[in-house]
Amino acid sequence: MSGAPISTPRRSRSRDTAFLVAWGTGDDVVDPASQSEAFVLALKQAGIFVRSVPVPSAPHYWISDPLDEAGSYSGFFAPRLLRFLEAKL
Repeated sequence: MSGAPISTPRRSRSRDTAFLVAWGTGDDVVDPASQSEAFVLALKQAGIFVRSVPVPSAPHYWISDPLDEAGSYSGFFAPRLLRFLEAKL
């Protein structure tokens, strides 16, 4: 499945923006390779700071999983998000 083409990202001269891109490797709605992974690559090629978090086996809609549930997708993602925010805020 393909989506809209990626516009070429360009580094802003006024301030640096950081991106955290997360996706489920079990997504059955959006193709991670042509969307999330391609977006991460385009950001890196533009010299923009980006971190990626592929969430193993997660489907398209996973972020509302309980954080404290053992093995939840959100529980996997949360510490990575906190580390990113602590480093970039």
